[in-house]
Parts: sequence; structure tokens; C-alpha cells
Amino acid sequence: MIQTTTMSNKTMKSIIFLAMMISIASCSSSNKDLPELTTTSKIITIKDGEIMHKEVWTASPQIELDEFITNKFEGKKQVSFMSDIDTLSFTVEPNSTYDFVIVTNEGRALTRINTDTSKAASIPHKKVLEYFTDSKSNKSFTDTIPFTLGDDERVHVKGTINGSETLDFIFDTGANAIVIASGLVGNKVALDLDGNSENTGSDGIHTVKTSSSNQLEIEHLNWDDVQILSIDYRERSFDGVLGWIAFENKIVEIDYENNFLLIHKSLNTVSPDYYKVETKMIRGVPYIKTKISVGDNSSTGWFEYDSGYNGSISMSQKYASENNLNGVMDTVGTAISLGSSGEESISNIHILPSMQLGDFDISNVPLYIAEKDPEGIEYNDLLGNSVLKRFNAVIDFDQFEIYLKPNTLLDTKF
Repeated sequence: MIQTTTMSNKTMKSIIFLAMMISIASCSSSNKDLPELTTTSKIITIKDGEIMHKEVWTASPQIELDEFITNKFEGKKQVSFMSDIDTLSFTVEPNSTYDFVIVTNEGRALTRINTDTSKAASIPHKKVLEYFTDSKSNKSFTDTIPFTLGDDERVHVKGTINGSETLDFIFDTGANAIVIASGLVGNKVALDLDGNSENTGSDGIHTVKTSSSNQLEIEHLNWDDVQILSIDYRERSFDGVLGWIAFENKIVEIDYENNFLLIHKSLNTVSPDYYKVETKMIRGVPYIKTKISVGDNSSTGWFEYDSGYNGSISMSQKYASENNLNGVMDTVGTAISLGSSGEESISNIHILPSMQLGDFDISNVPLYIAEKDPEGIEYNDLLGNSVLKRFNAVIDFDQFEIYLKPNTLLDTKF
């Protein structure tokens, strides 16, 4: 005998609603114990193994579970989610799931990394920008690029684009692109400008022209199928910019004493004398934690490791205001600087009594505090090469880590 039970529509709706409430409460309670990624922007960058997907993911607190499916792989690999202020990394294996929470200003977004090999990847495979040497059979563990530390304090290397005459590039850790000065296009360099892209610089966000599928050569290293940005630098001491993206899955050692860039494929070939500093990727470029001290006032913040900036320390008005640094140091001058788009910004110059990078102290550093911050740009605090040159550096663009070692330039005058 089969018994049946009849419920009114009102009763059924109540039960369904109660079940939903229980489910949501359970989810909310459980995800409090999950790893968290903090962000002030809902737009997230993902690194899937060796593949960087810049600003492709939107954190969505309104979705019960947002799932990212990786590209297929064997063994293990690392998957990183990177916000404007934080990075969260997982070492993953095939056919597994990894849950975490993206904490936004609008709520908590429960997110899952799914490595199911039977499912299509959320983002199609992107080719990593790889170089090869003049001898493609070269299997060396380290490649060397000589550089000149210019009078402008920047790291200059020689190269060509599409077989051009020799060009002067600066190696810029604050750039995740390859750039040519617009005035050289069609003159010194043959380029087909066939696209547009948004460029974020210290003076704001601007649209620039781009050229796809080019050949780049730096010393004996070669890259094919390279996208190049064309930027109209108003005042420059270089022809182009070699951004870190050229070595996105490599480890770059900057040896300021011997004037070499050493490109490592593994930390095994790096000297153990280096010390690791706290690092994170923000807007696709590396930042390191820096301590600022003025009398009894100390603060810490994330400052961009920017070898393309030829100053010492540039501080946003936002950071200065939040940490009570306005008006506490004598003003010794005023500076007018130009961003990549040529827009001027005015900063007041002070002498910072003390700053600390990891365990290393530097005294009496020229500090440039912006009178006004550009619109739409956060974390516009920079460490320039006038400071950075005092430390040989190892920058792991695969794991996003930075190691420093003081060199003979440490105590040179600014």
C-alpha cells in the first residue's frame, strides 16, 4: 500500500524557503575557514601554471559558487589568483577542487579552482612569451645580457625590432609589456600598428596603439610573435622598454656590480647570499613591503619595484595623508615629472630620515610626495632605481618573489 501526502502550496513554499536558508547559512559558515584573497577591485588576474591571464576574472559575491577550470596538465602546477592588493596561490593536482573566498567591498565570493581534465578550460590556452638563443640548441641553465647603468640611473640594454638598427631599451620591472617610442615607428622601426590597448602608467590610464606579431632581439636572445605597444614619450633617454613580461616564467638576477642581467631557469643556479623580502603582484607588476620612518612615526606599505623609474622614492598623496606624513619634513625642492603619456605631475621633495627594505636600512633618501594623485590609479607608490641599484636583486617572475643583497653602491650619495 502506497501512502501519499498532500501539502498546500503555502506549506511547500515555506519548506523550500527554509531549505534554501539552511543551505546558504551552511555555506556562509563553512567558507569562513577557507583561504581568503582580499581585493579592493572585483577584477582579478589569474596565473594558470605558466600562463598569465591578466584581469580576466570578476569576483561575484552574488553567485553561490564561482568555478575556474584550469587548462589540462599532468603532475602538479601552481595556480594563483592576484588582486590589486593580494595574491593567493595553490599547488594543484589533476581532478581535484580547491575552494577559497575572494573578499570584496561588496561581500564574500566563494570561488573554486577545478582541475577536472574532462572539462573545458575556463580560459583558452595562451602562449607564453618565450625566447630562444641565436643557437636554438643552446641548453644552458643561465643566459646573460650585459647592461649599462646610465646617467639616468636606468638599466640600458641593446636590441632590435624586426631587424631594425640597434635600439636602446631600458629593462623595466614596472612594465608588463614591450614598448617602442612612437616617434621611431616608420622611421627607425618598421611596425604595423593594427590594434589598441589601455596603458596604465603613473599618470593615469590611456589608450595606446599596438602592433601584433613582431620579432624582438636583445643581445643574443630572440622572441617571435611579440605584441609591441607604441607610446609617445615626450622626454626620454631610451628608444624602447623591455618589460618583465619577456621573462614571465623565468628568474632574473640584476647584478649592478658587474652590469649583467642573468636569466635563470631555476633558483638552483642563484647564489644563496640573497635575502627574501615580502612581495606581491599588484596590477601585474611586483611590489615589495617597505617601512617608512620619520621620528617616532613609522608606517609600512607596498611600494612598486620599478627599475624604469629613475628617482628614489615617489609617494602618493593618499599614502602621505593616511600616514600623517604631510608637513612633518622640511621641503627642500619641487619636482615636475612626466608619465608615459607626457602628463605632468608636481611633487614636493623631502629628505626621508630612514626607510627599510626587509632587513636593510637606508638613510637620508630623497622622497617625492605627490601634490595630487592621478584619477583611477591606486598604489601609486614607487621605489626607483636610484634606490634599487644599491641591491643586487633576484626577481622570480614565476613564483612572484624578490630576493635582495646589498652591493658596493649601498652607501653612495643620492
